Amino acid sequence: MTSKGERTRSQVIALTADLMNEQGWLGVPISQVMAVSGLQKGGLYRHFESREALAYAAFDHAVARVRERLLGCLEGCETAPEQLLALIHAYRPQDEPVPLPGGCPIMNVAIESDHAHPGLRQRAVEAMSRWRGLIEQIVLDGMRRGELREDLIPANVSAILIGGLEGGVMLSHLYDDPEPLQAAIQHLHHYLEHDLRRHATEEGTP
Repeated sequence: MTSKGERTRSQVIALTADLMNEQGWLGVPISQVMAVSGLQKGGLYRHFESREALAYAAFDHAVARVRERLLGCLEGCETAPEQLLALIHAYRPQDEPVPLPGGCPIMNVAIESDHAHPGLRQRAVEAMSRWRGLIEQIVLDGMRRGELREDLIPANVSAILIGGLEGGVMLSHLYDDPEPLQAAIQHLHHYLEHDLRRHATEEGTP
């Protein structure tokens, strides 16, 4: 059973994750965190040793929410093409804000921090590496089972899929228009069907 302090800490992290993902991971003043959490500065620092520690916890929470959603969309998918298509369609703009309100926390941190905040940037690198690793493992499994072309380079596939989706998210947020993301999803769907999937005519091809 969680204590009151643990529940308060979890609530602050969740609220701060939404706030920072929408308004900036580095620029949100502690006064805004106090306003959304209902805690005074002393109360915040009883749970977090620094603003940096709070930002780290909030980022980890945001990434975990994105990963949970993406893994959830894979349930019931048996083949690699089905899994990749599910990941692509998880970004459809008619669903809940993708990946979260304010966009992808990994991309936001990557753009905002650059080399100015190495600790937060390193967290983004690690989160993106896990995201790429998931896709690359799906591709490898699909190649072994003969579902995907055997000459694919999994790292290139993950770069194309993530680059297309994240770019679509960025443009749609920038223009407040779902069309760029819809176009990216449509293009990646075509890429999956025509460039990744192994078709029956390829069976036995050396």
